[in-house]
Amino acid sequence: MAKLHVGRVDDSKFEVDLSSLTRHTIILGATGSGKTVLSKVVVEEAALQGIPTFAIDPKGDIGNLAFKSSSFDFSKWSGKEADALRLDRKEYAASLRKLYGDRLKEFGVSPDAPARFEKIPVRIFTPKSSAGLPVGISPDLAAPKDFSSLLASDVSSAADLLDLTSYSLLRLAGYAESDRSEITFVSAILENAWKAGQSLTVRDLMRRIENPPVSMIGSLHVSDVLSDNDRRKLVTKLNLLVSDPKLRSWSAAEPFNFSEMFKEPSINVLDLRNIQSEQEKHLFVELTLQQLFQWMIKQGSAQTLRYLLYFDEIAGYCPPVREPSSKKLLLLLIKQARAFGLGLMLASQNAVDLDYKVISNANVRFIGRLGAQRDIQRVSVGLELGSHAEKEIGRLQAGEFFCNIFEPRFQGVIKSRWPLTYHRGPLENSEIAELMADFKKDMPAAESVAQAVEVEPEQEEEPAPARQKARAKEEEEPAIPPSPHEAFMALEKRFEPKDLAAFIRLGSNVKEARAVSVEPSEIFHPVFEISASVFEKSYAKQTLDRVEELAAFDGTLVQLPAHKLTSQRLIPADVRKDAGKWKGEIEKRAAALKKELVAKFDVVMEDARKEHLAARTQGPKDKIANIDENISKLLDLLDAENEAQKQQEKLYKQLKKEKAKKSRLISVENKIDTKKHKIQTTKRKVEQLRTDREALVDKLRIIEIEEKEKFHDALTEVKSKSSFEIAGWLVETFYRASIAVNGREHHGDVRWSSWSGRGTWGRCSTCSVPLEDGSACSCGNLLCSNHLAYCKICLEPACNEHRAVCYICSSMFCSRHSVKCEVCGQSACSNHSGVCSICSRKACVNCSQKKGLIKRELVCRICSGR
Repeated sequence: MAKLHVGRVDDSKFEVDLSSLTRHTIILGATGSGKTVLSKVVVEEAALQGIPTFAIDPKGDIGNLAFKSSSFDFSKWSGKEADALRLDRKEYAASLRKLYGDRLKEFGVSPDAPARFEKIPVRIFTPKSSAGLPVGISPDLAAPKDFSSLLASDVSSAADLLDLTSYSLLRLAGYAESDRSEITFVSAILENAWKAGQSLTVRDLMRRIENPPVSMIGSLHVSDVLSDNDRRKLVTKLNLLVSDPKLRSWSAAEPFNFSEMFKEPSINVLDLRNIQSEQEKHLFVELTLQQLFQWMIKQGSAQTLRYLLYFDEIAGYCPPVREPSSKKLLLLLIKQARAFGLGLMLASQNAVDLDYKVISNANVRFIGRLGAQRDIQRVSVGLELGSHAEKEIGRLQAGEFFCNIFEPRFQGVIKSRWPLTYHRGPLENSEIAELMADFKKDMPAAESVAQAVEVEPEQEEEPAPARQKARAKEEEEPAIPPSPHEAFMALEKRFEPKDLAAFIRLGSNVKEARAVSVEPSEIFHPVFEISASVFEKSYAKQTLDRVEELAAFDGTLVQLPAHKLTSQRLIPADVRKDAGKWKGEIEKRAAALKKELVAKFDVVMEDARKEHLAARTQGPKDKIANIDENISKLLDLLDAENEAQKQQEKLYKQLKKEKAKKSRLISVENKIDTKKHKIQTTKRKVEQLRTDREALVDKLRIIEIEEKEKFHDALTEVKSKSSFEIAGWLVETFYRASIAVNGREHHGDVRWSSWSGRGTWGRCSTCSVPLEDGSACSCGNLLCSNHLAYCKICLEPACNEHRAVCYICSSMFCSRHSVKCEVCGQSACSNHSGVCSICSRKACVNCSQKKGLIKRELVCRICSGR
């Protein structure tokens, strides 16, 4: 059986069975305990055993698994750390080479392990950033493999798959989990398609919602499950997924291709740092895990470990009380992933920050050094460890872990082995870009007309004083700071030169329009990321965040249009400077965002006050309710005792009247005394309970006053902040061209946007004004609206060279419908002119006359002898 060499116990090698990871692993430890190092060691060992890993990295610590070298030469990456320690870079790199070599020999790591690990690809995916490999999210409605068989053999997995796919899709469209009718309806449509082996797109799904392929869902007609009106609303909301720019931005990059990622031993890291809001991070993780779950089911079941899912710092994504959107998927994977060969390894700083289902389902548990004794006690209780384990955990040093494995059984302290890769702090975006450069070469290149490469200028040794002053002016702080990881987004090219005739704006008289030569160029529009946050850390302990992305486009701020991530460009300094002109508008929007959040946070604070008050008053209220119940019972008992006493007194009087025996009278007297004693005791109990109740009521009043004071104090601690930066640039391609219109070429001022189709199409042949809209003469001359004239007969535009005004009717006519009289020399239209039947001269009606029996022959004045 394959084993993972993760450390040592005393002086012997400590190995974990590969099969143990199938039943999941949890690693707990405070900051500095060596938790991340142990996690990386497990990932390294899994990769060496041929197991691919998908790692979710909220903090950016896992990506330095890409710092690998068979000779431990980390000089390329250790320079900054050497500078921070004020050490010589070469000496520090040499010391690292010796340290890593010695430590790995000390732990008995195979000498060929570093060389084998160097061949394993490490990919880093960076959503919302072009630093690493771009990745997006989009609903996956592809039919699973043999879905009908899965439905027959494993109804639970098939139902979970349908429900998750439908729910995740509808969440993007704005629905909640409580909207079960819509979720059930979409699930039924997906089930119908998948049974037939049909994969759907969102547009396919919209068509099937409008015209359902099934008539019954369960025992009800489709209209009873979801009315026609609700179906129309559902289609409208789903349409946003393919039309709304904000939602489409998530799918601008391709989603994960797990088949490609897992086809060989590899490490695939999802770096979440570039997603700004926590809500969006949870959404991205949720949809990624849903895609992984769908893909996993399509691969079929497995009895051995095939893949590893590593989630670093999972606490915020699977807390014990709250229900973030990612928690449901994580719990589902913990429950079902084993059956499909997926093992989960989850790391957190403390067990109390995790849902108990995560801990209870972990077969392998590593507990590192914890911050305080109470944390150790909490972990000991939560993991059901004994007092011996508690003492062992209290003595742990950095890199040491208390290991508790259920199967095969093991319990003891282990020392984590040294990693094969260079371990240091989080990667910077520039380092990620350099590490991923080779992978990007293999990706389909983004369409661009001219790819500008940003090249750092060579540093001058000592610029002259005058040059220093000039540079100081150039390097003034920009009005709006740029993001350290600007994204570049290419607008779609919808108006290409080959389709010129379809969109050129020169009227309907264009018989031919083609591009003779084209020169592309690019215009950059700044994309501003505006973020606002309102928070309070001691009372409500809540934060409200809002992030908005706006693009400065066509003189106004708009939501991001449809785009695709593209390669980086060099932005000219004047373009960056012009972006600062938007600072006033951006500040107004940031203030408005903050104001909206403050209003919402008032509700959060009020809810927190109610929660605090409810939590503190719940105990006293329960006690008051218990007291009221006891008082009621005692009063009922008191009534019964009083009634019994009266009966005994009545009996005593009767016996005395009948002169009964003295012993009988004494017995009744004793019973009467006993009843009186019981009544007095009960009355004292009732009085005591009432006193206790009044004390509890007073306590409730005090609690309410205290909570009110705390609430008002907390209101003064509510903080808000807003910020904005240039998050990226929209890249709009413009074409400058020479075009031929109706056979005539035009060179100047022919320029249009490939995205909007707007531009200028040449100059007016009369006034030379550039034309955004105009008309074309049949000869190819262009005309603006001020110099545009239409022939009265054919209604087509004509330029000055090819039009004339009839001196008889004073109307304008094109050259095809006007002539110049060869007798008087004036222009006349075809209605007021003709050709002499004798000499064939062109003559106007004033210079000719009609002859013949029916007056049909035209004779000019010259031939008629007049």
